[in-house]
Amino acid sequence: MIQKLIFPLIFVLFASNMYGQVVINEISYNPPETNTDSLEFLEIFNAGNAMVNIGGWYFLEGIEDTFPDIDLQPGDYYVIALKAQAMLNVYGIVVDEWDGGALNNGGELLSLADAQGNVVDSVRFEDSDPWPSEPDGNGPSLELIDSALDNSDGANWQFSGGTTGVIINGFEVSGTPGAENSSGGTPGPDLIIELANFAFNPNVAVIEVGSVIRWVNNEGHAHNVNGQQSAYPGNPESFFSGAPASGPWQYEFIFLTPGTYQYKCDPHAAQGMTGVIYAFDPNAYNDFTLEQLRLLNGNGSALFDGVPTTVTGVVHGVNFQPTGYSFYVIDENNVGINVFSSDPGSYIVSEGDRLKVSGTIDQFNGLLEIRPDTIELVSSANPINTPRQVMALTEMDESSYLFINELSVDSVSNISDAGFTVYTTQQGGSKILVRIDADALPDLEPGNFAGGPWVTVWGIGSQFDNSSPFTSGYQILALEVETFIDGIETIQRSAISMNPNPARDRVLFRSDLDINNIEIYSLDGKLLLSETVRHPIAEIQVNNMPVGLHLVKAITDQGIWTSLLSIVK
Repeated sequence: MIQKLIFPLIFVLFASNMYGQVVINEISYNPPETNTDSLEFLEIFNAGNAMVNIGGWYFLEGIEDTFPDIDLQPGDYYVIALKAQAMLNVYGIVVDEWDGGALNNGGELLSLADAQGNVVDSVRFEDSDPWPSEPDGNGPSLELIDSALDNSDGANWQFSGGTTGVIINGFEVSGTPGAENSSGGTPGPDLIIELANFAFNPNVAVIEVGSVIRWVNNEGHAHNVNGQQSAYPGNPESFFSGAPASGPWQYEFIFLTPGTYQYKCDPHAAQGMTGVIYAFDPNAYNDFTLEQLRLLNGNGSALFDGVPTTVTGVVHGVNFQPTGYSFYVIDENNVGINVFSSDPGSYIVSEGDRLKVSGTIDQFNGLLEIRPDTIELVSSANPINTPRQVMALTEMDESSYLFINELSVDSVSNISDAGFTVYTTQQGGSKILVRIDADALPDLEPGNFAGGPWVTVWGIGSQFDNSSPFTSGYQILALEVETFIDGIETIQRSAISMNPNPARDRVLFRSDLDINNIEIYSLDGKLLLSETVRHPIAEIQVNNMPVGLHLVKAITDQGIWTSLLSIVK
């Protein structure tokens, strides 16, 4: 067994020495294209002092190709690519096209072998530290800093500083195929923003302080970039590209101060050609609003993912994870965030607590979270928000306090000790997924929802979408449910009429049934009025009740009738 291990090692070294120093020198494995990787390429370099014939050489894994009969002179490069025409269009060079396969965007082992199968050079590249991450979809290729260095060590590689001027999906394609590597030359920008079709693309960006943004105008319209404090007094710094001019031109700015930067194109701002830059300090807790933190890209991914920040809000509901934390803080605008931690802290979750939470923004299955480092209790017994009525659930409802009425039960599933899921249809046709969590509603059972309608659910908007794009899987975490009460079914809406609605002074109820009692509640569940009737007709005075939306119950021997009532001045 020992001989089997030693012999191949000696043989590989011998094979490598046979060919001088032929090395894998540049890799483009994830160019910034959509649904294609036509600009993938591999470059090998003869760093030795002797000519090497590479005819019949090939890569053992990843791509399929057999090299033509070529004498690679000292200092020569050989480039093979997925699409030769794409390389000619972008880099202006003629290359050979490999026969099949593609490079792995997450990294892989590349083993270059001679015609006899002897390994000449081997590199296992990756898309994470110590390997540069910029080549993973952000434009540049992966370059060996010096051919004399060990190319199996990610620290000896850099992202290319070679420029092409070609912008794809907002990133400049950069690389040096068939030419000397950029050897750590001027790094490219951290983000490229295109000016095209009278818009900045992207028009919203989240960056670390110290980042370089390059705006590129390649079209014939006269544009500029104006982020001066004279136009936007709240900007931490001024930046300005100058007078509007047609392309091509480029403008760069380094953002050194954290904060929110607004900017515009002067001649086309009225057409919506504006943008926002959020610059954050990775070594401090940044101060962004919950509304800002909720910003997403086109795939539903959080723009502020990984940003350390501090948020303030009032606890709504309960802790949905007794072994740790999973609860919601919501600000006065009914915009909230999930506070999540696998480890329990000293804070005991209590609805109405105003908290200051410092931690890192995260996204799990589409749900925006903050992973807390500290939780500070500011005050207790604060009022919770009035829930917002919705007819369907969207991204903007996530982590807000909501209510939905006129739901009917389709099915119940995912039953466990932790709770269950109720699939419903809103009267308008929207499908609403309601999660009954045992931590919030321990007394509700699946049988409570068997086959009948239920009127209203109060709760927190949430999301569970385990694949990109994170644009589905919306649900409501129920905190209160108006359903089959004490075994009495909800009766049909047509059984009782209520007029007028909206009402100012009085409301008249008419029915063929004897109405035993009328109850009116605020939407946060507080009983505002209870009046005994015992008659099919009842008139209720509401002139002293608060303005707004209320829940009405009419209790009969046949069941409970519910509706929403709007009281106005």
